[in-house]
Amino acid sequence: MLVYKASYPAEPMSQSKSRLRRLFFGPSHSLLPLVLLGCVIGVAAGLVMASFLTLLNMTLGWLNGASLEDFESLPPLWRLGLPVFGSLLLIGLYRVTPVSAQSVGLPHVLERLQFGQGRLPAANIAFQFVGALIALGSGQSIGREGPAVHLGSGVASLFGQYAGRPPSQLRLLIGCGTAAAISAAFTTPLAGVLFAMEVVLMEYSLLGFAPIIAAAITASAFTEVLLGPHPVLEPVQLALAGYSDIPGLLFTGIWVGLVAVLFHHLVRLFLRFPIQSKGPRLLLAGIITGVLALVAPQILGSGYDTINTTLVQPMPWLPLLLLLLAKLIATAAAIGLGVPGGQIAPNLMLGVCAGGVAGAVVPGASEPGLYALLGMAAMMGAVLHAPLAALATVLELSLSAEAMFPAMVVVLSANLVCQHGFRLPSLLLTLLEARGQVLQTHPVCTALAQRYLSELACFQFAGVDADTGEVPAGVLRQKPQWVVVWLTGQPYLVNGPRFKEMYLTWRQQPDGVSLSQTLAPLLADRHRLIELAEDATLLAAIKTLQLEETAGFLLPVGRQGLGLVTRAQLVGMLTTEGHVY
Repeated sequence: MLVYKASYPAEPMSQSKSRLRRLFFGPSHSLLPLVLLGCVIGVAAGLVMASFLTLLNMTLGWLNGASLEDFESLPPLWRLGLPVFGSLLLIGLYRVTPVSAQSVGLPHVLERLQFGQGRLPAANIAFQFVGALIALGSGQSIGREGPAVHLGSGVASLFGQYAGRPPSQLRLLIGCGTAAAISAAFTTPLAGVLFAMEVVLMEYSLLGFAPIIAAAITASAFTEVLLGPHPVLEPVQLALAGYSDIPGLLFTGIWVGLVAVLFHHLVRLFLRFPIQSKGPRLLLAGIITGVLALVAPQILGSGYDTINTTLVQPMPWLPLLLLLLAKLIATAAAIGLGVPGGQIAPNLMLGVCAGGVAGAVVPGASEPGLYALLGMAAMMGAVLHAPLAALATVLELSLSAEAMFPAMVVVLSANLVCQHGFRLPSLLLTLLEARGQVLQTHPVCTALAQRYLSELACFQFAGVDADTGEVPAGVLRQKPQWVVVWLTGQPYLVNGPRFKEMYLTWRQQPDGVSLSQTLAPLLADRHRLIELAEDATLLAAIKTLQLEETAGFLLPVGRQGLGLVTRAQLVGMLTTEGHVY
């Protein structure tokens, strides 16, 4: 059997359509197709986010009026009952949804990136859309960023799967979807780009920047056309009064870092709460939030109205401290007990409260609102291990480069406390570990776990069944570099010219000598190929090569059919420069 493979089957279509198809669906690794895909994903993610925000704002407007997030104006009974009612709706949603579709949010996206080849199921995307609307509309102490990332990444993954993109490019497209969703939801394209590369992809690459930037700016522009200006956080003009306030900045960073450590441990406490059933856990989260809202109604929802108010007119330190404690418990309960929402907005509010407390007690000439702004960035950076995205948030909110120096001081201090002082991982990794999934964090292992054999596969080889002795004429005429010989169902890798030489020798042998006997010197164990039922990461392949003496792998590669990856090809990729896109 001859298995020469073209990259994609030719189709009868006009020349212009053929070019368009090759541009979007072909195997080209050039930058332009990826940038164009980023723009398409930006439009698609912007459309999804515009639909989500419109429905959410309709719900919040019906409850709170034009201010949307003004849960404080609700009567006490509503503040108590609304989160509980939301939990009951979520329980019903979980009961009618298959378990396989219930994994959502940023942890789900990271899990599918490392363990699922970047393929995000459509059912989980739909569940996230509905679940987030219920949770956010009922005032649960969560954010819209996690759902936004899941929705944007899901749209990008589905489009990439339809386009037949390899896993590494699915990763890049998911980064495009992440940046597009954050940019569309919050009109912060720079923060969206850095968040996608720092938190989701966990790497920076020159090839990755261009399509991700294209997706972010396209989504931001397209969503603004659909919804008009919709800033979630209002820009503020804040700057450091003088370098004499640096001790106050260091104190603020250490203080916010300690708050991040406390928050992390509270989330772990609720993750380990001795109730396993999903329904009671969700109900408990609603009850905790509702009870705390009787005392501190500002904890309901994402809290953007409170953030904007505190940045402009900081509250006294004692009410801020009480609000901080209530928000800590409510958010840790919501995240730890499984409410389908995001972690960023609550962390921003926690950081604003913690920074506001520091600004009210430390001496110095800088405005207390500056410390609230810096606390917001430090909390986000420390909890999610995303200092650059946090700094970009400060830059886009303060509209002043003068705020970057104090922001760097506070963000660095908080990260050192959380990561090196208490050695806490990112909250996202903690949430994944609670599911029994441990992500690779070593840089080399992470890079290998994010690339797949299918990206190296070649298809220009021939196949021969040695048991029957039938060799297609094309094998001898076209002179392939490699011939895969099947003997008793086991594939072996043979050099093409060497196979031809042995085959011609066999033809001259007397009758009774089988082809398999002639080829026996070429079919040693070291020439054996491993057949894979599905694609595998480079990390898994290298571990296999360490344990087994094999010449390489045969694996299915989508529409292209059976692909070949040799040991020499894999080693060459690891020891030469270049990208695997």
